Amino acid sequence: MKLLRISSLVLCCTLYFLPDGSAQENQSQIRGTVFNPEREPSEYSTVVLMNQDSVFMSGSLSGPDGSFLFDKLGAGQYLIMVRNVEFNTYVSKLITLAGNEVVELDNIILETRVNDLEEVVIKGEKAMVEVHSDKMVYNVSASVNATGNNALELLSKSPGVMVDMDKNIIVQGKSGVVVYINGRPSRISGSDLTNMLEGMRSEDIESIEIISNPSSKYDAEGTGGVINIVLKKNLESGFNGNLIGSYSKGNQSRYSLGTSLNYSSGKINLFSSINLTDNNFVTDRNENMIREDFILDMVSTNVTSRRGINFSGGVDYNINSEHSLSLDARILVNDLNGVLDNNTLIEDVDGILDPEILVAGTQDTALTQNYNANLHYSFTPNRSSRLTADVSFGTYTSSTNTWQPNEYYNPGGSDVIRAVESTYDENTDITIFSAMTDYEKSIGKFKISAGAKYSYISTDNRLAYYNIENDLPEWDSSRSNDFYYLEKIAAAYLILNVKPTERIAIDAGLRVENTSSLGELVSAVPTPDDVVARNYTNLFPNISVSYNDNQNHALSLSFGRRITRPNYQNLNPFEYKLSELSAWRGNPFLEPNYITNYQITYSFKRKLVISNTYSITKNFFANIFEVVDDKGVVIIPRNMDKVTNNGLSVSYPQKVFNWWQFSSYLIYNYATYSGDIEGTVIDLKANIVNFRLQNNIRLPLDISMELSWYITSPWIWRGTVNVEGNQNVSIGIKREFLNQRLLLQVTGSDLFNTGSTYYYASDYGGMIVDGDIFFDGRRIGVNATWKFGNQQAKKAARRKSAIDDELNRISE
Repeated sequence: MKLLRISSLVLCCTLYFLPDGSAQENQSQIRGTVFNPEREPSEYSTVVLMNQDSVFMSGSLSGPDGSFLFDKLGAGQYLIMVRNVEFNTYVSKLITLAGNEVVELDNIILETRVNDLEEVVIKGEKAMVEVHSDKMVYNVSASVNATGNNALELLSKSPGVMVDMDKNIIVQGKSGVVVYINGRPSRISGSDLTNMLEGMRSEDIESIEIISNPSSKYDAEGTGGVINIVLKKNLESGFNGNLIGSYSKGNQSRYSLGTSLNYSSGKINLFSSINLTDNNFVTDRNENMIREDFILDMVSTNVTSRRGINFSGGVDYNINSEHSLSLDARILVNDLNGVLDNNTLIEDVDGILDPEILVAGTQDTALTQNYNANLHYSFTPNRSSRLTADVSFGTYTSSTNTWQPNEYYNPGGSDVIRAVESTYDENTDITIFSAMTDYEKSIGKFKISAGAKYSYISTDNRLAYYNIENDLPEWDSSRSNDFYYLEKIAAAYLILNVKPTERIAIDAGLRVENTSSLGELVSAVPTPDDVVARNYTNLFPNISVSYNDNQNHALSLSFGRRITRPNYQNLNPFEYKLSELSAWRGNPFLEPNYITNYQITYSFKRKLVISNTYSITKNFFANIFEVVDDKGVVIIPRNMDKVTNNGLSVSYPQKVFNWWQFSSYLIYNYATYSGDIEGTVIDLKANIVNFRLQNNIRLPLDISMELSWYITSPWIWRGTVNVEGNQNVSIGIKREFLNQRLLLQVTGSDLFNTGSTYYYASDYGGMIVDGDIFFDGRRIGVNATWKFGNQQAKKAARRKSAIDDELNRISE
């Protein structure tokens, strides 16, 4: 409440000292109208505002009458460029603004394109990575090295993003990241999110947007920020499509085959894509664990095969210039088979007991199905107002069967001492529903945004456990259970944006969310925590102040607060047996964690971007090992007292020669982890440095090459384990053939096999652990794309989703 009072005071003072309307000076504007060669309005042409150095400053589409407007401009010299693939690109003469004036350009008459020459390329066109004050955009479609990867692997290659060995996503040293698909929250987490991301391929993804400190318009969920995965959507008019095939080989092979079909004419745009994938993964692990009385040496290999079908499609309908509707849907089905072989040597520290060798195996078969649909409505009565509404519905189901044989041998491995065999079925059903509406209104120097949202998520998790006796399964009621989880969130927000001067902008927002959740365990074994209900309301303020001279310098300061709620798997208090020596147990009393973010960002000439963030996370989720029966280990999620993160990021693109340009990204984090969890004291500190260098080189014969190098220092895993740093080098080349209709790409990932193995160690709670995990990261891949249909037609109008305006506003 103290922060809220301070925020309100700052906002009130700002509004009080603003000059009144009579004293305000008009800001400069550039207006114009675009016509085709027949002197008809050129609707939906791309109009770009550039400074005198041809650097991109702003862009828009011409309206139904061909008109465009750039306002709130300062004194200086500008250029206007109009692009339309049917006509030649138009670039104006220098336009000089002295300040406080309106420039009405002569009518722009586009000329018919008489050949297929390449479009004019300007500075500031879409690069592989775009860095803004509050977000970073990884344009996957512009990256050669992205070929043959799934979405989770792409995230690990994105600047500022790390995927740990548990496949958790970390952004600039912070976990609790929420994944959006096409501007809408995926609403699933944990292993379910992993399954979804590993089933999506890079060829279907247009870009990945990394938003470290989202505004109040976003859900408050996600202490690590928001990652928005934007799927490809062809907007060319007429009929067109493509056929894409890819293959990669490491220790295991992967391939995919897919096609997309699109048709756009007038008011209607139809789009669809379907892809088949067959991906194989291998993970090797070696671990030595010393406990009070025993030493365990473990060697394991896990091979997983995942076959999937991915479909997406929809229709956009422009009712008229003010109203539009859109319906889109996604279907993702995966069939998974996994085999884990585990050998563990068990020795008594004092040498009193005879050593044993545990040979354990796990065989999994699983079917996951993800269905999502969204209906979007947009109403734009004029240039200053906009109303949008979205209704989304989705289901996720998972059916898994696991067989676990465990045999204990003597040290020679010839005699079976004893055997334990079990099998279990795990079924998960998740229902997701959300509805939201947003309204924006501009009044002079002010812009008001308001909205409301309601979301509902229901999960049903059923575990049936069987012990194998005399080759027959016998139901074990002590390990079987049903866990139901229901979560409802009602939210509302208000944002006020004001520009007291042409260079200063203030953005103040407040989001309120009420969360109601119920977790219920049904089992034959009575437990004191079989029903856990919560109901809480939180305020999430977000304030930013920015300065931009629209030429050389831009500076922004921001403050925000966010939350991460536990996923339902971590709340289930029952125990999942991973082997005879390890298990997972949920914690129904796991509390949400909260983060407070402070950020300052400076940009010089829209190239060099320096950002410093400081965050405090309370009730951080940590996975704690607990010893059971001397030899066994149970992993339990717990709330750690506090985690702090002080991060510095620096990015800089540079064009060395016409044929060579590079981008560099340096991220430094100083992190502290502290807590006393039932006698287990954790006090860790880490200086973590990540550096990524992307080189784009144009070779002879129109061949493009991408060469990247990534290196990271030691870091902390699970809040308790130290991991050594590693590095990798990747390369990719591509070339187009047959009038740019055929694209061929060849990639090599982790060429020197230096970035696929992680070495780790920990010493806490009476356990000393030393181990390594290997992933199948060194791979060579090929990709071919064939484009067919009308590839040169003019672009249709792009429908804005309910989140697009916010994404654009952040980048300003």
